[in-house]
Amino acid sequence: MDQNLNAARVHNAELGFNTSRMTFILGNASAIAINAFADLNSQSQLALAAFVVIGNIASFLSFDTELKSFEAIAKDSSGENSHYVTGGTKTPWGAFRVFCLLICLVLAVTQVMAIYA
Repeated sequence: MDQNLNAARVHNAELGFNTSRMTFILGNASAIAINAFADLNSQSQLALAAFVVIGNIASFLSFDTELKSFEAIAKDSSGENSHYVTGGTKTPWGAFRVFCLLICLVLAVTQVMAIYA
């Protein structure tokens, strides 16, 4: 595979993952700030809880897509002799995907519990 094309694919996957990460962080931080500083009535609590749940589902799906992209790049590049490719082919991508699921799930559950506390 052309090295420039492969580098562009890796760069795009990294940008996508960083965008997903920042959306996850800013969305959850804003929900925590709203819950901490706003006086929420029951309708506002429901809206904020829906935002938290939908945001974390979207974040997980985005993380999962980007991790699948990294996995595909590693598999496509397996014939190359580089440390990046060697590391990518040995990486436990499934474990990272489960880890991202757990983080999103735990954060969504604890935030919903905090909203209704």
